[in-house]
Amino acid sequence: MLDRMIRAVRLDQRLFTEVFFDTAATGDAVLIVAAIYGVIYLALVVGSSLGFSVISFIGILLSGLIGWLVVSGGLWLAGTKVFEGSARGATVIRLTGFSHVPLVLLVVAPFVGSVLVDVIVAAAIIWFVAAIAVAARVLFDFDTRKSVGSALLAVALWWVVQSIGIGDGLASLIRFF
Repeated sequence: MLDRMIRAVRLDQRLFTEVFFDTAATGDAVLIVAAIYGVIYLALVVGSSLGFSVISFIGILLSGLIGWLVVSGGLWLAGTKVFEGSARGATVIRLTGFSHVPLVLLVVAPFVGSVLVDVIVAAAIIWFVAAIAVAARVLFDFDTRKSVGSALLAVALWWVVQSIGIGDGLASLIRFF
């Protein structure tokens, strides 16, 4: 699984194609999303005055998993309804799970000066969108324009839903930076 995570960070299209056909990778996707949010929370606890709370930790994990499903649903909607592609929901969920790996960049944010925090957060989000675009390319067999458009629409939906407090794990964590 670690090798797949490294390949996801590299935006390796062959990885996303491999995961597309590997139905057993759905469990790995769940573990990856939970691990990413867990590690970011723990880095925030270590790198700031925020104290560890089991309730907060579980809340961040659950919220991150809900956010992942929102991104997956947004990507499926954008890819199938807006850009008229086709893909199975379970496959979209699996590939967007692996697309979360670039968010691990947020682990360094609590340990850098305040000037760099915004740059790191922006870089992590851009990298995340790029990973979703690669997933969209594999999922829907789209060109770059449609892949990026689908990814941007999925992330936009995710931010809208987070702003009303549903699946706001990442938004909750970023507020502390």
